[in-house]
Amino acid sequence: MPFLKGARLFDIPIRYLTLRKGINYLKYMKDVKSRRVVTSSYPPDITFQASAYCNTNCRLCPVGLGIKGPPKGFLSLESFKKVIDELKDVLIKITFADWGEPFLNPDIFDMIRYAEENKVITHASTNLHWFKNEDDLRKLSESGLSFLTISLHGITQETYGLYQPGKDFETTVEKIKTLVAQKKGSRKPVIYITFAITKRNQHELEHMNQFTESLKARSTIYTASLNLRFHPTNTWKDLVNNWAQEGKSNLGVEGFIEKKGICNVYEAIRRGTRVSFTELDELGLSYKHLCQDPWRILVVNWNGTISLCCVDYWKYEMGNIYEEPVKKIWNNERYQAVRKYLLGQLPDKDVDFPCKACIHC
Repeated sequence: MPFLKGARLFDIPIRYLTLRKGINYLKYMKDVKSRRVVTSSYPPDITFQASAYCNTNCRLCPVGLGIKGPPKGFLSLESFKKVIDELKDVLIKITFADWGEPFLNPDIFDMIRYAEENKVITHASTNLHWFKNEDDLRKLSESGLSFLTISLHGITQETYGLYQPGKDFETTVEKIKTLVAQKKGSRKPVIYITFAITKRNQHELEHMNQFTESLKARSTIYTASLNLRFHPTNTWKDLVNNWAQEGKSNLGVEGFIEKKGICNVYEAIRRGTRVSFTELDELGLSYKHLCQDPWRILVVNWNGTISLCCVDYWKYEMGNIYEEPVKKIWNNERYQAVRKYLLGQLPDKDVDFPCKACIHC
């Protein structure tokens, strides 16, 4: 099921699961397997862009790099409730993430409570920089949030500072310790610390699980995406040489998620003097490896528009929750066109959505 990777079954209380949700999920699996263009199911998973603003400058993120994107703002509680009310009978999980720090939104804790009250699993991704003291952290520990992912990407100041320049590693670690202590034996939120493996931190890889366990949290360790799609193709080689991990990526570490698509893209770039989206497609490294997102998940942006997925920084609009219901958007002409394209039923010349320039990784 579309739970957070690494989540264990007993972390998901039975109160979240209903017969109708189970039936919808089985229909989703059948829709994917049978490659249905018009689905019989609705998305069991939604990402909400609670905030389009961020308070850090991660070196591999378009927001942190200052790459110009769409207008920024905060998701309103009204917009959030509108979507939950429409889909709560089939919705299993929501995630607060997507090119911004969700806890900058002043309504975020009301959103978490509303979803949990409606038996929807909540997951949020954060850098923890918004939380300034124990009272701030207590709001989080007592919010009812199911899962929390904390971005760290290093276990020393040196590696942490390379990814998030100007941020203090020990300050963030102390916040994690305080948050864990405030749980007082409660399962919620289940805390994950994430490490995106790059050339800059891979020497620490074999110690990351041990470090996370010392904080009484869990690890999510994975091959880093360098977000190549946001950079000119003639800069890809420098980006790969400076950041992409080298050699065997897993180094025998249990729980490591190796994204083979990313690794193959990096190797293709290292081998060639110039690699374009077209050439990656010819190598079998583009969108034509079936992406399940248009069958499984949608993104609700801060302004009520709907996007295909969380990698779409420029926010191609699939619909608007204030113009038509989400269930109607889900099988509208644009969604059908995207599904046809991913199934090889629509030629490139008829495509303007972001899948055409998406690297499969």
